[in-house]
Amino acid sequence: MDIRNRKTVILIWVFNLVVGLLVLPLLINPQSIVAWWIFVAKGLLLVGIAILAAATIHWATGSILLGLSWRALRRADYDQALRLMHRMKALSEHEFHGAILSLAGRPKEAGEIFGKLALTARDPIGRARRLTLLAEVLMDQERWAQAKETLEEAIRLDLGLGNRCNPLAAWYLLQGIEPQQALDLIEQANTALGFAGLKSSVRNGILPVRFATKALALARLGRHHEAELAIVEAFRKADTRFVPRMALLHWYAGMAFTAMGQPARASDHFQNAAAIDAQGKYGKLAVHWLEDGNRNSTTP
Repeated sequence: MDIRNRKTVILIWVFNLVVGLLVLPLLINPQSIVAWWIFVAKGLLLVGIAILAAATIHWATGSILLGLSWRALRRADYDQALRLMHRMKALSEHEFHGAILSLAGRPKEAGEIFGKLALTARDPIGRARRLTLLAEVLMDQERWAQAKETLEEAIRLDLGLGNRCNPLAAWYLLQGIEPQQALDLIEQANTALGFAGLKSSVRNGILPVRFATKALALARLGRHHEAELAIVEAFRKADTRFVPRMALLHWYAGMAFTAMGQPARASDHFQNAAAIDAQGKYGKLAVHWLEDGNRNSTTP
């Protein structure tokens, strides 16, 4: 038994307490046994109240920190969001911590968290979600084969929601291959039976990214008018207060207009992404695209 393990230490203390409660009455006057157990009951009640109060305070503190961190993330203040998460050790392995690191452009650290969480997830939907998050940061590191394997496992666990098809479509598009396959996956995601059953607020949070991904696939297929309509729809449905997602939409729109041979409009979107998300993943990606475009335009 490893006494360095926290659970082991707790079990040892519980065992010692139980043994003490059983043995001590045998060492005292029999007439005092009833009084002894009354005393023990009162003590246990007080301890239970103290434990319940401590657990409530711990839960409330964690909830408050998560809420504040979420607000910081929405405005793309990644440093503040991470500082808040680091104030409580229990949040260090939280899924949301990994999401912040991913959007901040720190995929390796995010991948370590998502990988551990995927191994411990018991329900299929939770495991599928965490595998998808892991696959996305693997794509950020250009570990394409491992990312696809992870996504395929997530799709098998998705139970008809279709949420994992869009990241697989992105897997094709980000490598510049198979735009028709990507478009088919997006349509499969949108027509999934489970997706229709989601709350409208949940669907509205998912659809902007799907429309943006669809726009890039259509642009690569030469269906430019449809691509532009998809871009308009992505921004129409988007929550403009969620800065990292807005940066993602601008980045996808920039890539789509690049594929359509409209560098000026592409540059506008890349500049918007870089301006609103300067320290984040999509702002930095937009800057790389702008720099590549400038280098190409000055190459004789």
